[in-house]
Amino acid sequence: MRFGSKLLLLTIFLALIGAGFGVYFLTTQPRSLRIAVGPEGQETHQYVMALAQAAEEGRERIRFKVVDTAGAAESALLLDKAGVDLAVIRSDYDLPANGQTLIVNARRTLVLVAPVRRNGIRKLSDLKGKRIAVVQLTDSNLPLVRKLLEIVDIGTNDATLTETEAADAQERLKSGRADALIIVAPRTAPAMTSTLAALNRQVPGGIRIVPIAEAQAAADKIIGVETIDIPVSAFGNGLPKEETASLAVSYRIMARKSLSDDLAGRAAKTLYDLRTRLSRSTPQAFSAEPPDAKTGARIPTHPGATAYFDGETKSFYERYGEAILTGVWGLSIFGSGIAGFFAWAGRRKHSATGRIIEEITALTGQARIAEDAATLATIENRADAIVAEIAAGAHAGNVSSSMLESISFALEHLRSVSDGTRERVAS
Repeated sequence: MRFGSKLLLLTIFLALIGAGFGVYFLTTQPRSLRIAVGPEGQETHQYVMALAQAAEEGRERIRFKVVDTAGAAESALLLDKAGVDLAVIRSDYDLPANGQTLIVNARRTLVLVAPVRRNGIRKLSDLKGKRIAVVQLTDSNLPLVRKLLEIVDIGTNDATLTETEAADAQERLKSGRADALIIVAPRTAPAMTSTLAALNRQVPGGIRIVPIAEAQAAADKIIGVETIDIPVSAFGNGLPKEETASLAVSYRIMARKSLSDDLAGRAAKTLYDLRTRLSRSTPQAFSAEPPDAKTGARIPTHPGATAYFDGETKSFYERYGEAILTGVWGLSIFGSGIAGFFAWAGRRKHSATGRIIEEITALTGQARIAEDAATLATIENRADAIVAEIAAGAHAGNVSSSMLESISFALEHLRSVSDGTRERVAS
């Protein structure tokens, strides 16, 4: 194999290695993902802002660029339109068709509260004809409450729902302007525990946590809702007095379906790894957990997140090894073809050189026996044409130095014979 073909093969081999390192570099560099969350200033928004800052400070492989929205509904819409890579959504809202779960951020328990001494509210169906104060902490809870009441045949006009802030809802129940209160919040959230503790002190006779016997029916009919049991004295002061059936919704970080499994797995890992670092400054972070199989069938999990939590994340070689081996195999075939081409081209050059030397040798024989100046002139004209062809080939790089030496030697011999013949014919 000549030097030129070896150099070409080496160049291709180095290019393949460079491409491999390039792929590795690009797939291991930090990536910034846009995450939609809102409303600004609320607990979930604060959590995501803390995530973004911690990921930046910790030089994580995944960084987060926060896109502010009015709430979970707008965030879901942005994700559905592929306007962002990730979004914090609420499980009982209209879920984005383009979304798959990475991690469950926090579960929020629905708690139905009623005074012990009035109204006789002991079950969900007792809310018919009653005034219900619905606490809004982040996103509206009215859609969920209306769906829940429909389970026990309480229509829109069969109960009065007023959505308000925690302090006003507390005052309404205490003063009798509301017959019951519904709050949806993390079970350990200060808003939940402080509201219930204050009501238990201020409402004459205290309050009760009303069990939702229809919880399983509600979970079967309302996508994104699951059953949950509230333990005895979960809120202190004997609230509730016995384990109580209720419902829960979840806030979860979803990714668009088209996000690669590798990026989704890396994002899930970053979100999960940051829990401990953020647990002191942002308690909500420690409640983050993997998506569970219970709701996975109705709210799909991204395959990349599933692979990470199942310990099946592929390494760089597992993801790209086959492509690399295919490239090496293809290179070997391509290299063999290139080597064959150079060998064929070399043989062609060698054959061309042989034909030229044979022609010059024939011309030399003709010059030796020429009988007149005209015949000799014809031979010399052809020799001049050969010289022009060789000069053009040398300029184009198609004639090697060894070929040029052989042809030059043959032409020099032809000139010597022609000179001798010219002297003979002239005399």
